[in-house]
Amino acid sequence: MPELHVAHVLRKLDQHAWGGTETHVAAVSRHLADEGIASEVYAPGRVSEIASSRMSVPVRRFKAFNPFLGSAERRAALWANAGNIASVELPWRLWRNRRWSLAHVHTQGRIGGGVRTAMRLSDRPYVVSVHGPKLAEPDILGDDMAQRLAGTIDLGKPIGALLGSRRVLTDAARVICFNRDEHRALSELIGDRAVRMDHGVDAKRFAAGEAEVAQRALPQLGEGRVITLVGRLSRQKNQALAIAAFARVAAKDVKLVLAGAATDPEVEQALRESARSLGVADRVCFLGNIVPELVPHLFARSKLVILPSTHEAFGLVVLEAWAAHRPVLFSDVAGLSDLKEAVGTPEAALAESTPEAWGNAMTHILAAPERAAAWADAGRDLVFRRFGWETAARRLAEIYREAVAH
Repeated sequence: MPELHVAHVLRKLDQHAWGGTETHVAAVSRHLADEGIASEVYAPGRVSEIASSRMSVPVRRFKAFNPFLGSAERRAALWANAGNIASVELPWRLWRNRRWSLAHVHTQGRIGGGVRTAMRLSDRPYVVSVHGPKLAEPDILGDDMAQRLAGTIDLGKPIGALLGSRRVLTDAARVICFNRDEHRALSELIGDRAVRMDHGVDAKRFAAGEAEVAQRALPQLGEGRVITLVGRLSRQKNQALAIAAFARVAAKDVKLVLAGAATDPEVEQALRESARSLGVADRVCFLGNIVPELVPHLFARSKLVILPSTHEAFGLVVLEAWAAHRPVLFSDVAGLSDLKEAVGTPEAALAESTPEAWGNAMTHILAAPERAAAWADAGRDLVFRRFGWETAARRLAEIYREAVAH
Protein backbone atom coordinates (compact mmCIF):
# COMPACT_ATOMS: atom_id res chain seq x y z
CA MET A 1 0.00 0.00 0.00
CA PRO A 2 1.24 3.55 -0.70
CA GLU A 3 2.75 5.34 2.26
CA LEU A 4 1.21 8.69 1.26
CA HIS A 5 -1.48 9.93 -1.12
CA VAL A 6 -0.88 13.28 -2.80
CA ALA A 7 -3.24 15.48 -4.80
CA HIS A 8 -1.34 17.62 -7.34
CA VAL A 9 -3.31 20.73 -8.28
CA LEU A 10 -2.55 22.51 -11.57
CA ARG A 11 -3.59 25.87 -12.98
CA LYS A 12 -4.01 24.33 -16.45
CA LEU A 13 -3.68 21.02 -18.27
CA ASP A 14 -3.95 21.62 -21.99
CA GLN A 15 -2.33 19.48 -24.66
CA HIS A 16 -2.10 22.55 -26.92
CA ALA A 17 -0.21 24.64 -24.35
CA TRP A 18 1.92 22.01 -22.63
CA GLY A 19 4.76 23.57 -20.65
CA GLY A 20 7.46 22.95 -18.10
CA THR A 21 5.11 22.66 -15.14
CA GLU A 22 3.06 19.94 -16.82
CA THR A 23 6.23 18.10 -17.84
CA HIS A 24 7.53 18.28 -14.28
CA VAL A 25 4.32 16.97 -12.69
CA ALA A 26 3.87 14.20 -15.26
CA ALA A 27 7.39 12.87 -14.77
CA VAL A 28 7.84 13.30 -11.05
CA SER A 29 4.41 11.86 -10.14
CA ARG A 30 5.24 8.73 -12.14
CA HIS A 31 8.51 8.24 -10.27
CA LEU A 32 6.96 9.04 -6.88
CA ALA A 33 5.25 5.65 -7.07
CA ASP A 34 8.67 4.05 -6.62
CA GLU A 35 8.99 6.06 -3.39
CA GLY A 36 5.72 4.68 -1.98
CA ILE A 37 3.66 7.76 -2.86
CA ALA A 38 0.44 7.62 -4.89
CA SER A 39 -0.48 10.69 -6.94
CA GLU A 40 -3.52 12.12 -8.67
CA VAL A 41 -3.80 15.35 -10.61
CA TYR A 42 -6.56 17.96 -10.34
CA ALA A 43 -6.92 20.42 -13.22
CA PRO A 44 -9.58 22.95 -14.23
CA GLY A 45 -11.98 22.75 -17.15
CA ARG A 46 -12.19 20.06 -19.75
CA VAL A 47 -9.12 17.82 -19.88
CA SER A 48 -8.58 15.90 -23.12
CA GLU A 49 -7.72 12.22 -23.25
CA ILE A 50 -4.34 13.10 -24.76
CA ALA A 51 -3.44 15.43 -21.89
CA SER A 52 -4.62 12.84 -19.36
CA SER A 53 -2.60 10.07 -20.97
CA ARG A 54 0.57 12.15 -20.82
CA MET A 55 0.18 12.41 -17.06
CA SER A 56 0.33 8.63 -16.48
CA VAL A 57 -1.55 9.08 -13.16
CA PRO A 58 -5.29 9.64 -12.69
CA VAL A 59 -6.54 13.13 -13.65
CA ARG A 60 -9.60 14.73 -12.05
CA ARG A 61 -11.35 17.73 -13.53
CA PHE A 62 -12.77 20.54 -11.41
CA LYS A 63 -14.94 23.46 -12.44
CA ALA A 64 -13.35 26.91 -12.48
CA PHE A 65 -14.32 30.33 -13.80
CA ASN A 66 -12.64 33.46 -15.10
CA PRO A 67 -13.67 36.43 -12.89
CA PHE A 68 -12.42 39.13 -15.28
CA LEU A 69 -14.45 41.54 -17.39
CA GLY A 70 -12.93 42.49 -20.71
CA SER A 71 -12.80 41.60 -24.37
CA ALA A 72 -13.22 37.97 -25.38
CA GLU A 73 -9.61 37.94 -26.60
CA ARG A 74 -8.28 39.28 -23.29
CA ARG A 75 -10.36 36.84 -21.27
CA ALA A 76 -9.21 33.92 -23.42
CA ALA A 77 -5.57 34.94 -22.97
CA LEU A 78 -6.02 35.16 -19.20
CA TRP A 79 -7.67 31.76 -19.08
CA ALA A 80 -4.88 30.24 -21.14
CA ASN A 81 -2.01 31.70 -19.17
CA ALA A 82 -1.55 33.35 -15.78
CA GLY A 83 -5.08 34.65 -15.31
CA ASN A 84 -6.11 34.47 -11.65
CA ILE A 85 -9.03 32.06 -12.09
CA ALA A 86 -11.12 30.75 -9.21
CA SER A 87 -13.01 27.60 -8.25
CA VAL A 88 -15.74 26.87 -5.72
CA GLU A 89 -15.75 23.14 -6.44
CA LEU A 90 -12.04 22.48 -5.87
CA PRO A 91 -11.82 23.33 -2.13
CA TRP A 92 -15.05 21.41 -1.49
CA ARG A 93 -13.74 18.28 -3.20
CA LEU A 94 -10.35 18.41 -1.49
CA TRP A 95 -11.92 18.97 1.92
CA ARG A 96 -14.40 16.13 1.45
CA ASN A 97 -11.85 13.57 0.20
CA ARG A 98 -9.90 12.58 3.31
CA ARG A 99 -7.78 10.06 1.43
CA TRP A 100 -5.17 12.72 0.63
CA SER A 101 -2.24 12.87 3.03
CA LEU A 102 -1.39 16.28 1.63
CA ALA A 103 -1.98 18.49 -1.39
CA HIS A 104 0.73 19.82 -3.69
CA VAL A 105 -0.38 22.96 -5.51
CA HIS A 106 1.66 24.07 -8.51
CA THR A 107 0.22 27.58 -8.71
CA GLN A 108 -0.76 30.33 -6.29
CA GLY A 109 -3.54 32.93 -6.47
CA ARG A 110 -7.16 31.86 -6.04
CA ILE A 111 -6.60 28.24 -7.02
CA GLY A 112 -3.85 28.08 -4.42
CA GLY A 113 -6.19 29.80 -1.98
CA GLY A 114 -8.78 27.09 -2.54
CA VAL A 115 -6.20 24.42 -1.70
CA ARG A 116 -5.10 26.38 1.37
CA THR A 117 -8.66 26.65 2.65
CA ALA A 118 -9.52 22.98 2.13
CA MET A 119 -6.40 21.63 3.75
CA ARG A 120 -6.49 23.97 6.72
CA LEU A 121 -10.13 23.13 7.42
CA SER A 122 -9.33 19.42 7.30
CA ASP A 123 -6.12 19.80 9.35
CA ARG A 124 -3.81 18.50 6.64
CA PRO A 125 -0.68 20.08 5.16
CA TYR A 126 -0.14 21.42 1.70
CA VAL A 127 3.02 22.10 -0.29
CA VAL A 128 3.49 24.80 -2.93
CA SER A 129 5.85 24.74 -5.92
CA VAL A 130 6.88 28.12 -7.32
CA HIS A 131 7.32 27.38 -11.03
CA GLY A 132 7.81 31.02 -12.00
CA PRO A 133 9.20 34.26 -10.53
CA LYS A 134 7.59 35.29 -7.28
CA LEU A 135 9.71 37.14 -4.76
CA ALA A 136 13.15 37.24 -6.42
CA GLU A 137 11.94 39.28 -9.43
CA PRO A 138 8.99 41.38 -8.16
CA ASP A 139 9.44 44.18 -10.70
CA ILE A 140 9.43 41.80 -13.67
CA LEU A 141 6.40 39.96 -12.30
CA GLY A 142 4.53 43.20 -11.64
CA ASP A 143 5.18 44.59 -15.12
CA ASP A 144 4.19 41.31 -16.75
CA MET A 145 0.90 41.11 -14.85
CA ALA A 146 0.09 44.77 -15.54
CA GLN A 147 0.41 44.10 -19.28
CA ARG A 148 -1.75 40.98 -19.06
CA LEU A 149 -4.50 42.69 -17.06
CA ALA A 150 -4.62 45.89 -19.10
CA GLY A 151 -8.17 46.55 -20.30
CA THR A 152 -9.81 44.15 -17.84
CA ILE A 153 -11.70 44.50 -14.56
CA ASP A 154 -11.05 41.93 -11.84
CA LEU A 155 -14.25 40.91 -10.05
CA GLY A 156 -12.60 38.06 -8.17
CA LYS A 157 -10.87 39.97 -5.36
CA PRO A 158 -13.53 39.16 -2.72
CA ILE A 159 -13.18 35.46 -3.57
CA GLY A 160 -9.41 35.69 -3.21
CA ALA A 161 -9.79 37.42 0.17
CA LEU A 162 -12.21 34.73 1.38
CA LEU A 163 -9.85 31.92 0.36
CA GLY A 164 -6.74 33.64 1.73
CA SER A 165 -5.00 33.68 -1.64
CA ARG A 166 -2.41 36.17 -0.36
CA ARG A 167 -1.42 33.71 2.37
CA VAL A 168 -0.85 30.66 0.18
CA LEU A 169 2.93 30.83 0.62
CA THR A 170 3.06 31.90 4.26
CA ASP A 171 0.66 29.17 5.44
CA ALA A 172 2.21 26.30 3.45
CA ALA A 173 4.05 23.48 5.22
CA ARG A 174 6.78 23.72 2.58
CA VAL A 175 7.37 25.99 -0.42
CA ILE A 176 9.53 24.50 -3.16
CA CYS A 177 11.56 26.65 -5.55
CA PHE A 178 14.07 25.79 -8.23
CA ASN A 179 16.80 28.43 -8.10
CA ARG A 180 19.09 30.11 -5.60
CA ASP A 181 17.69 33.65 -5.84
CA GLU A 182 14.10 32.56 -5.28
CA HIS A 183 15.16 30.36 -2.37
CA ARG A 184 16.96 33.25 -0.73
CA ALA A 185 13.94 35.54 -1.08
CA LEU A 186 11.48 32.91 0.17
CA SER A 187 13.70 32.06 3.14
CA GLU A 188 13.49 35.66 4.28
CA LEU A 189 9.69 35.32 4.30
CA ILE A 190 9.08 31.82 5.72
CA GLY A 191 12.43 30.61 7.02
CA ASP A 192 13.37 26.96 6.65
CA ARG A 193 9.98 26.03 5.22
CA ALA A 194 11.43 27.30 1.92
CA VAL A 195 13.26 24.44 0.18
CA ARG A 196 15.13 24.23 -3.06
CA MET A 197 15.26 21.28 -5.42
CA ASP A 198 16.33 20.54 -8.99
CA HIS A 199 14.09 19.76 -11.90
CA GLY A 200 14.74 16.53 -13.71
CA VAL A 201 14.94 15.44 -17.33
CA ASP A 202 14.46 12.17 -19.20
CA ALA A 203 18.00 12.29 -20.53
CA LYS A 204 17.86 9.02 -22.44
CA ARG A 205 14.72 10.06 -24.33
CA PHE A 206 16.23 13.35 -25.44
CA ALA A 207 19.54 11.70 -26.31
CA ALA A 208 17.65 9.37 -28.67
CA GLY A 209 16.27 12.15 -30.91
CA GLU A 210 16.72 11.73 -34.67
CA ALA A 211 17.06 14.65 -37.08
CA GLU A 212 15.45 12.64 -39.87
CA VAL A 213 12.26 12.19 -37.84
CA ALA A 214 11.98 15.95 -37.35
CA GLN A 215 12.61 16.58 -41.03
CA ARG A 216 9.83 14.22 -42.08
CA ALA A 217 7.34 15.55 -39.53
CA LEU A 218 8.27 19.24 -40.01
CA PRO A 219 9.21 19.80 -43.65
CA GLN A 220 8.95 23.56 -43.11
CA LEU A 221 12.35 23.37 -41.42
CA GLY A 222 13.95 23.27 -44.85
CA GLU A 223 17.37 21.86 -45.62
CA GLY A 224 19.69 24.40 -43.96
CA ARG A 225 20.94 24.88 -40.42
CA VAL A 226 18.45 25.49 -37.62
CA ILE A 227 18.52 27.61 -34.46
CA THR A 228 15.69 26.59 -32.14
CA LEU A 229 13.82 28.32 -29.33
CA VAL A 230 11.25 26.17 -27.50
CA GLY A 231 8.68 27.95 -25.33
CA ARG A 232 5.27 29.56 -25.53
CA LEU A 233 5.22 32.84 -27.45
CA SER A 234 5.49 35.38 -24.65
CA ARG A 235 7.36 38.39 -23.39
CA GLN A 236 9.04 36.20 -20.80
CA LYS A 237 10.53 33.79 -23.37
CA ASN A 238 11.69 36.87 -25.30
CA GLN A 239 11.22 35.71 -28.87
CA ALA A 240 11.31 39.40 -29.77
CA LEU A 241 15.00 39.55 -28.82
CA ALA A 242 15.65 36.27 -30.62
CA ILE A 243 14.22 37.63 -33.88
CA ALA A 244 16.07 40.94 -33.62
CA ALA A 245 19.33 39.12 -32.90
CA PHE A 246 18.75 36.57 -35.67
CA ALA A 247 18.38 39.41 -38.17
CA ARG A 248 22.09 40.11 -37.54
CA VAL A 249 23.15 36.56 -38.47
CA ALA A 250 24.55 36.98 -41.97
CA ALA A 251 24.51 33.33 -43.03
CA LYS A 252 21.47 32.86 -45.27
CA ASP A 253 21.31 29.08 -44.86
CA VAL A 254 20.24 29.43 -41.21
CA LYS A 255 16.61 29.41 -40.05
CA LEU A 256 15.24 30.49 -36.66
CA VAL A 257 12.58 28.06 -35.44
CA LEU A 258 10.11 29.15 -32.75
CA ALA A 259 8.29 26.15 -31.27
CA GLY A 260 5.62 27.06 -28.76
CA ALA A 261 1.95 27.77 -28.24
CA ALA A 262 0.60 31.26 -29.05
CA THR A 263 -1.37 31.82 -25.84
CA ASP A 264 -1.47 35.59 -26.46
CA PRO A 265 -2.48 36.55 -30.04
CA GLU A 266 -1.12 40.08 -29.58
CA VAL A 267 2.35 38.73 -28.85
CA GLU A 268 2.30 36.45 -31.89
CA GLN A 269 1.17 39.26 -34.16
CA ALA A 270 3.93 41.55 -32.86
CA LEU A 271 6.56 38.84 -33.42
CA ARG A 272 5.47 38.17 -36.99
CA GLU A 273 5.46 41.89 -37.73
CA SER A 274 8.96 42.21 -36.29
CA ALA A 275 10.23 39.41 -38.53
CA ARG A 276 8.70 41.13 -41.57
CA SER A 277 10.06 44.57 -40.72
CA LEU A 278 13.56 43.17 -40.18
CA GLY A 279 13.47 41.32 -43.50
CA VAL A 280 13.77 37.79 -42.08
CA ALA A 281 10.17 36.60 -42.26
CA ASP A 282 11.16 33.94 -44.79
CA ARG A 283 13.80 32.58 -42.38
CA VAL A 284 11.76 32.63 -39.16
CA CYS A 285 9.57 29.56 -38.79
CA PHE A 286 6.61 29.62 -36.37
CA LEU A 287 5.88 25.97 -35.60
CA GLY A 288 3.23 26.62 -32.98
CA ASN A 289 2.74 24.06 -30.25
CA ILE A 290 4.30 20.72 -31.17
CA VAL A 291 3.69 17.42 -29.39
CA PRO A 292 6.28 16.67 -26.69
CA GLU A 293 7.31 13.50 -28.52
CA LEU A 294 8.71 15.63 -31.36
CA VAL A 295 10.89 17.90 -29.21
CA PRO A 296 13.89 15.52 -28.92
CA HIS A 297 13.89 15.11 -32.70
CA LEU A 298 13.67 18.88 -33.22
CA PHE A 299 16.70 19.35 -30.98
CA ALA A 300 18.56 16.66 -32.94
CA ARG A 301 17.84 18.67 -36.11
CA SER A 302 19.16 21.89 -34.51
CA LYS A 303 22.69 23.28 -34.63
CA LEU A 304 22.00 25.57 -31.68
CA VAL A 305 19.30 25.99 -29.04
CA ILE A 306 18.68 29.41 -27.48
CA LEU A 307 16.73 30.62 -24.45
CA PRO A 308 16.87 34.45 -24.15
CA SER A 309 14.23 34.57 -21.38
CA THR A 310 13.80 37.60 -19.15
CA HIS A 311 13.43 35.21 -16.21
CA GLU A 312 12.99 31.49 -15.53
CA ALA A 313 12.20 29.43 -12.47
CA PHE A 314 14.77 26.89 -13.62
CA GLY A 315 15.18 26.44 -17.38
CA LEU A 316 14.05 22.91 -18.15
CA VAL A 317 14.53 23.46 -21.89
CA VAL A 318 18.25 23.97 -21.30
CA LEU A 319 18.51 20.56 -19.65
CA GLU A 320 16.55 18.91 -22.44
CA ALA A 321 18.78 20.44 -25.13
CA TRP A 322 21.91 19.44 -23.25
CA ALA A 323 20.58 15.89 -22.94
CA ALA A 324 20.13 15.97 -26.72
CA HIS A 325 23.84 16.90 -26.94
CA ARG A 326 23.25 20.39 -28.30
CA PRO A 327 25.01 23.66 -27.44
CA VAL A 328 22.76 26.20 -25.74
CA LEU A 329 22.91 29.98 -25.44
CA PHE A 330 20.83 31.28 -22.53
CA SER A 331 20.27 34.44 -20.52
CA ASP A 332 22.28 35.01 -17.38
CA VAL A 333 19.20 35.71 -15.25
CA ALA A 334 17.61 34.26 -12.11
CA GLY A 335 16.79 30.61 -12.65
CA LEU A 336 19.40 30.17 -15.36
CA SER A 337 22.51 31.59 -13.67
CA ASP A 338 22.57 28.48 -11.44
CA LEU A 339 22.99 26.35 -14.57
CA LYS A 340 25.80 28.59 -15.81
CA GLU A 341 27.74 27.91 -12.63
CA ALA A 342 27.00 24.18 -12.72
CA VAL A 343 27.98 23.49 -16.34
CA GLY A 344 31.35 25.25 -16.43
CA THR A 345 30.86 27.13 -19.73
CA PRO A 346 30.08 30.66 -18.46
CA GLU A 347 30.38 32.20 -21.93
CA ALA A 348 27.20 30.34 -22.92
CA ALA A 349 25.19 32.58 -20.55
CA LEU A 350 24.68 36.12 -21.85
CA ALA A 351 24.28 38.92 -19.32
CA GLU A 352 23.60 41.52 -22.01
CA SER A 353 20.09 41.35 -23.48
CA THR A 354 20.71 43.20 -26.74
CA PRO A 355 20.33 42.12 -30.38
CA GLU A 356 24.00 42.90 -30.92
CA ALA A 357 25.22 40.63 -28.12
CA TRP A 358 22.92 37.75 -29.03
CA GLY A 359 23.48 38.14 -32.78
CA ASN A 360 27.26 38.04 -32.31
CA ALA A 361 27.05 35.04 -29.97
CA MET A 362 24.90 33.04 -32.40
CA THR A 363 27.19 33.90 -35.31
CA HIS A 364 30.32 32.90 -33.40
CA ILE A 365 29.01 29.56 -32.17
CA LEU A 366 27.71 28.59 -35.62
CA ALA A 367 31.16 29.35 -37.03
CA ALA A 368 33.01 27.41 -34.31
CA PRO A 369 31.95 23.73 -34.39
CA GLU A 370 34.72 22.74 -31.95
CA ARG A 371 33.45 25.19 -29.33
CA ALA A 372 29.86 24.12 -29.98
CA ALA A 373 30.84 20.47 -29.47
CA ALA A 374 32.64 21.30 -26.21
CA TRP A 375 29.56 23.13 -24.87
CA ALA A 376 27.34 20.22 -25.89
CA ASP A 377 29.66 17.72 -24.18
CA ALA A 378 29.71 19.70 -20.93
CA GLY A 379 25.92 20.04 -20.87
CA ARG A 380 25.27 16.38 -21.62
CA ASP A 381 27.70 15.25 -18.92
CA LEU A 382 26.07 17.50 -16.32
CA VAL A 383 22.54 16.30 -17.14
CA PHE A 384 23.40 12.61 -16.94
CA ARG A 385 25.34 13.16 -13.72
CA ARG A 386 22.84 15.28 -11.77
CA PHE A 387 19.38 15.83 -13.26
CA GLY A 388 17.50 12.53 -13.35
CA TRP A 389 13.77 12.37 -12.56
CA GLU A 390 14.46 9.58 -10.09
CA THR A 391 16.64 11.97 -8.08
CA ALA A 392 13.99 14.71 -8.23
CA ALA A 393 11.26 12.31 -7.08
CA ARG A 394 13.39 11.07 -4.20
CA ARG A 395 13.97 14.65 -3.02
CA LEU A 396 10.27 15.48 -3.37
CA ALA A 397 9.29 12.42 -1.34
CA GLU A 398 11.58 13.67 1.45
CA ILE A 399 9.85 17.06 1.34
CA TYR A 400 6.42 15.42 1.59
CA ARG A 401 7.43 13.38 4.63
CA GLU A 402 8.85 16.48 6.31
CA ALA A 403 5.62 18.37 5.60
CA VAL A 404 3.43 15.61 7.04
CA ALA A 405 5.62 15.33 10.13
CA HIS A 406 5.60 19.11 10.57
